[in-house]
Amino acid sequence: MKKVLIVDDSLDIQASLKFLLEDEGYACHGVVTPEAAFDYVSTQEVDLVLLDMNFTQDTTSGKEGLMAIAKLIQIDPLLPIVVMTGWATLDLAVAALKQGAADFIAKPWDDERLAHSIKVQIEKRADRQHLARLSAENEHLKKPHQTVDFVTQSEKKQRVLTQLTQLAQSDMNILLTGENGTGKSYYAQYVHEHSSRARGSFISINMGAVSDELFNSELFGHKKGAFTDAKADRVGAFTLASDGSLFLDEIANLSLQSQAKLLQVLEERKYVAVGSHKVLDNTARIISATNCQLNEAIANNQFRQDLYYRLNTVEVEIPPLRACAEDILPLAERFLMRFSQDYKKPTPSIMPCAVKALSVYDFPGNVRELKHMMERAVFTCSNAQIFASDLALNTTPYSALQSMNTATASASENHDLTLDEIIEQALFKRLEFHGGNVSKAAKSLGLSRSAWYRKMDKYE
Repeated sequence: MKKVLIVDDSLDIQASLKFLLEDEGYACHGVVTPEAAFDYVSTQEVDLVLLDMNFTQDTTSGKEGLMAIAKLIQIDPLLPIVVMTGWATLDLAVAALKQGAADFIAKPWDDERLAHSIKVQIEKRADRQHLARLSAENEHLKKPHQTVDFVTQSEKKQRVLTQLTQLAQSDMNILLTGENGTGKSYYAQYVHEHSSRARGSFISINMGAVSDELFNSELFGHKKGAFTDAKADRVGAFTLASDGSLFLDEIANLSLQSQAKLLQVLEERKYVAVGSHKVLDNTARIISATNCQLNEAIANNQFRQDLYYRLNTVEVEIPPLRACAEDILPLAERFLMRFSQDYKKPTPSIMPCAVKALSVYDFPGNVRELKHMMERAVFTCSNAQIFASDLALNTTPYSALQSMNTATASASENHDLTLDEIIEQALFKRLEFHGGNVSKAAKSLGLSRSAWYRKMDKYE
């Protein structure tokens, strides 16, 4: 229930206002001085203030009310204040509105006019609160300078970044493709931050999490009462991104029904919030992403071809991590530094055996997998040193070396192998046999754990 604070030195007026507003479904609380109002607003949740403009006997200037408006807004900048006075003049009304009042109503008031004003101002407050929350969540994305810092030595990734920097200067739609975990959302954010829209909002929506029932509400917004759970107005993603960029992740997961709605907005550049009749312009820049082959989805009637053409004015493929092997170690070191700071632990060193394990792993989960791997290693490693066993590659610590072992198995029959190469193969195979358990593998060969690592490091 929304709460209205009535600030008036007349108890009779307070009683009349409470009778009216409680009948409209509001909870009411009354105080007789501005000071009491300040205390109440500072400690209680209030949705709107009804404020008299004069409190001292025989005073009609409204100065007390003007001072109270300023103080209340200082306490809660989003609080709507509707001022009421029996000494209404045009100059006082203008002064109150300039000071920050939301509306000015003369006494005696019209019940219908007052009730309508309160309803409208409380709805506006809900919108402002919602926008403020979203703004806070995206504040780091609204800075004029870039916040996405790519670590790459790969020519493939550098070419992608160069292309996206060029595309950022236009407003054309971009479709980002690539495997899971390649960082498509970061590339989308990179485009936004290098565009003329960088000061606007970057709004990201996971389309796989948006059901058909909630699609209109999430994307276009809704008005209070538009459906059962619409307790307050909601601002949709297209509105939030109107001066910025809207990132539609996992676009292939949309149902055909929702695809049709999205296509209509992209074609007409207009949309309507649920429960509203007001037509809004779509001015957001659209960046979408998928890890699916949309051509196959189109052939299987799972994705609309016309929507595909709308989304991929330019299509950019993000390369997998295994195609950018030179980035693995720098990224790993960056993640280690970040998580060590986050968890207040010393930054560990990556030992040569771990470097080798990383170099032969194909990273099916790409950068996301490497990130989680380093976060886990910060906790599991000993003495600030990360060995291969700390990586837990692909759930079985050394299953990542399987491809390497398969290749060397056939090579073991080659009489040209050196003794070191044969010993290296034996160590890896023994470790795989024991499920990546270094202690067991070392013991089976009559070695101490430290001797094992010294031998592993020798073959770097």
